[in-house]
Amino acid sequence: MRLPFWGTQPDGSGHTRENMDMTNVAPENDRGLAGQTIYVSGAGAGIGRAIAEALGAAGANLALFDLDAAAMEAVAGPLLGQGLRVSCHTGDVACAADVHTAIEQAVQLHKRLDGAVNNAGIVGASADVLDYPAEVFSRVLDVNVLGVLHGMQAQLGVMKRQGSGAIVNIASAAAIIGWAGHSAYVASKHAVVGLTKTAALEYAAQGIRINAVCPAFIYTDLTAGLFQTPGVHDAAVANHPIGRLGQPREVAEAVMWLLSDRSSFAVGSSLVVDGASTID
Repeated sequence: MRLPFWGTQPDGSGHTRENMDMTNVAPENDRGLAGQTIYVSGAGAGIGRAIAEALGAAGANLALFDLDAAAMEAVAGPLLGQGLRVSCHTGDVACAADVHTAIEQAVQLHKRLDGAVNNAGIVGASADVLDYPAEVFSRVLDVNVLGVLHGMQAQLGVMKRQGSGAIVNIASAAAIIGWAGHSAYVASKHAVVGLTKTAALEYAAQGIRINAVCPAFIYTDLTAGLFQTPGVHDAAVANHPIGRLGQPREVAEAVMWLLSDRSSFAVGSSLVVDGASTID
């Protein structure tokens, strides 16, 4: 993504000019994402699918990544029908080679990478810390943490060469609070926020903005299984003062804002989309 010019170059006196040239920011009725190439992992279902569809509606070209090729291709079909350039890349985000290959292929096809959304994730088991299976804990960290790391490493290599780009990592409201019975998921999402903040500090001066989005309970395929347990759905709704759970498109809207030039001064932030559920 090409960021607007920032007037913060040091002058001879050691002060900085802090006037931002807004002439390159898209008009109010334009998200400014049309024609850009954006990578989305976990694009086959749930929040990832909503993000891909929303970006497509905004005119972005897409590089989709998912472990489930059939689900991803089902998302890609209607987007291709809109005349967009869409590529599909199958793999496991926990495998660095899969992710790096996908990004390399995407750049070869699309010629650049303006934005990326590292969304793929899993919940893991439901068990107290004492009884949590170590192998499941490890898998959750591999997907949710290393998956984000692999994504950012591949994306940053491209964006550094371009001198621009925007990355959004999907964390969770569980990155802000605890969630009894889900220690691996909570630990992984705290780690995603930490990775986001650290990488944002390291690459902000190179024209790359990195932020996170922290959704609470959202109606998706991932959460559907949790709601099969009697009382869980009602308890989840009761924990959201807004009186309902979120929809994937509501998360997608937050992601698109962070990818766009409208969020030019947002760097290293964790945008909470949670229906007030994490407010003390």
